[in-house]
Amino acid sequence: MRPLTLSLFLFLAMVAKAQQTAPDWLEATLYGNGKLNTVLIVVGIIVIGIGWWMFRMDVRLRKLEREQDR
Repeated sequence: MRPLTLSLFLFLAMVAKAQQTAPDWLEATLYGNGKLNTVLIVVGIIVIGIGWWMFRMDVRLRKLEREQDR
């Protein structure tokens, strides 16, 4: 139980550290130039693409497993 508790505390500390805000100049620059929306859209498209690829690979693997079981 101790390693699990220690791992949990370390993970929570890492999450808290990762949630620090961006520097003001960076936020003002990205918002001011309209680049933040572009960055968010590109990241969203990449995440959706990876999710779609994983879904398709899962379907293909299930199909191969069914064919192999016959």
